Amino acid sequence: MNIFYFLIILYILFVIIIIFSLIFLFFLLQAIITIIRTKVPFARTPDENIEKILAELKKRNIPPGSLLYDLGCGDGGALFKAEKHGYRAIGYELSLYQYLRGLIKKKLNRSKVKIIRKDFMRQDISDADVIFTFLVGGVMSRVGEKLKNNLKKGTIVISYGFAITNWKIDKILETKPSLTYIYRT
Repeated sequence: MNIFYFLIILYILFVIIIIFSLIFLFFLLQAIITIIRTKVPFARTPDENIEKILAELKKRNIPPGSLLYDLGCGDGGALFKAEKHGYRAIGYELSLYQYLRGLIKKKLNRSKVKIIRKDFMRQDISDADVIFTFLVGGVMSRVGEKLKNNLKKGTIVISYGFAITNWKIDKILETKPSLTYIYRT
């Protein structure tokens, strides 16, 4: 009788391992597809750098209630900090895993940020007061064109880590390990 229960437990553990392995492979495949499609891997912006960026917005008199978009928001880290500073925050994220992590964080924080699983390149973001992005150099010229053609005059654009091709830099923030580039349309 003991061997019978042992085999049942072993079988249940085997099924659980298979289920979790399939879930892991699904998210891994989604991540690989997203990286191939966007050419942008997930990387987190350090919290202290987000705080420096938000302090810079305050210096520029960007008032609470202003609309901030995070293009490629990952799990929403910058969105939640922006919300704590009084900004309305909307993020776009294509990676299913990061998107779901962001939704869970939103629920746990009882946040009002919006996290949307769509390609920001195909969205209307013309109502933005502030744009934040942490992408990679290879896509910045395309992103720069999108922003140049779609933002209202006076919008603050913040690019962490990579400058926007052919844009005049308004200010460079000393953030580590990457610089932060600030522009005004």
